[in-house]
Amino acid sequence: MSSIIYLVALFMAKVVDNALGTTKTIMIQRSRWVIAGFAVILSDFIYFWITKRVVSADNSIAMLVVAVAGGVGCSLACFVNEKLSKDRTYVNVIMSDNLDEMKKLRDFLAHHHITNVATDSYTLNWNDKTITITAYAETKSESRLINQFINKSSVKFKRVIQQS
Repeated sequence: MSSIIYLVALFMAKVVDNALGTTKTIMIQRSRWVIAGFAVILSDFIYFWITKRVVSADNSIAMLVVAVAGGVGCSLACFVNEKLSKDRTYVNVIMSDNLDEMKKLRDFLAHHHITNVATDSYTLNWNDKTITITAYAETKSESRLINQFINKSSVKFKRVIQQS
């Protein structure tokens, strides 16, 4: 029974260690160096604690448990980051030769309060006018709405997405 408790403790410690290590990387990318520093301190302490126990255990099961826990900890930190991260603004430049469908898209974006700019443009043959729309999706749900409009349309669109 005590060996199961021991393995569970190792597992939990390694999950926390890897979650802290992944958090450190995320915080560095976000220029939150103090938080990253604290994450490194805690992660290193836990890592050395785990290493001491695994080496002294002379047990392959303990190594396997720690390895699996490392993957779980990394995945957990990424999942939490995704859920807690602020939405990014995606700049969508959308073009089509079909002027009427582009007007419908512009009206659709306005109806859903998605910031956009419509500019005059020409089709490839330079004979017909159309519009090009730059839409600024600020949330994941706004991006999904743009995707839905394009997917439901029978018209072909050219779309370039930039993250800002």
